Amino acid sequence: MRRFKSAISLFSLLLCTNTFGNQHAFAFSLMFPSFRRNVKETTLVSLNAKKGFGKRKSSSAGGFSKTAKRPSVPASTYTLGKNSIEDYLSPRLFEDPAILQDVRQRLKDGRLVVIKDAFVPEFAEAMHQELLAETSWTKNEDYLKDGYHYKHYNVYDRGDYSPLFRSALQMFDSEESKQFMANLTGRDCSGDTLGSPSYYDSGDHSLPHTDHVGQRSVAYVWHLSKNWKPEWGGGLYWAQEPLANAYFHANFNQLVLFSVTPMSSHFVTTVGPQATEKRLSFNGWWQSSWVPNANDPLEEILATPQQRMTLTHAQIMSIQDLLDDPWSPKINPPERSAKIEEIRQQIMKELYPASKSLPVE
Repeated sequence: MRRFKSAISLFSLLLCTNTFGNQHAFAFSLMFPSFRRNVKETTLVSLNAKKGFGKRKSSSAGGFSKTAKRPSVPASTYTLGKNSIEDYLSPRLFEDPAILQDVRQRLKDGRLVVIKDAFVPEFAEAMHQELLAETSWTKNEDYLKDGYHYKHYNVYDRGDYSPLFRSALQMFDSEESKQFMANLTGRDCSGDTLGSPSYYDSGDHSLPHTDHVGQRSVAYVWHLSKNWKPEWGGGLYWAQEPLANAYFHANFNQLVLFSVTPMSSHFVTTVGPQATEKRLSFNGWWQSSWVPNANDPLEEILATPQQRMTLTHAQIMSIQDLLDDPWSPKINPPERSAKIEEIRQQIMKELYPASKSLPVE
């Protein structure tokens, strides 16, 4: 279990975007332990090449490079004086209890939530100004063998964060904010919260992925572009919606939330060459801190499909370790181990269903 906890820390540090190919490989490994070690090794290699907050390295297939852009405006002098996200969300969200109840139900149902004019105007204006003034953008780009690729700019090194970015992340990561999000989503958000500035330039994009990596529990994207036009691209496409309803454009001070699961497929459409503004955002994840162990009442915690759907990827791998890894503490008695094995099979069936579109041989 000590070895697995180290793996969780690595997943959180690398913070990659999962691909459909790797999701299928992980799912396959849950059923066939002999395949598992190769999958973990090859996937960890790909994690280093994908986007993350950890140490970055370039490769022939893509990677990371520093780019300096001169600030077009001075940095903001706005400061945050309170800890909770509730202090900075628009007051109108709290005027009618039905509003947050609707948000809560959508998130628990696995739907996308888009909140317009989400934060108080002075906070949003300050973050927009700070993003325009940012000079430490890192080009984040890769083209993987399974067909997944992405290209965009980020500031992943927290040493490069401005005071406002640092205080914004601290606010998202405060105990008050994490408890608020846990109550809102029904998900465990008690782990370290991750967040970073993001910038999409002409040609930038991110192909379909789910974010179901490591301990990610709830995703957030705070759009901070001004005067953005839909024809410029850069929209979030939510794959669970019919085509006519699937595009969500990058409007200023718009907050996008969703519960991270193997079903939360989405992508960012390519920014066109005609765009005259920057597609700016501050985005990240609230994460879980729970690591399943042999003494946990897993039969109760994972009794229903709704409970099993809240599992992070790291937690699924932890359950696999409990059943298959000879170095992990054993689940006793054997009858209980057999029951947990049944739960694993249910997890596989529900979270990683078989393809409905297999090619005709």
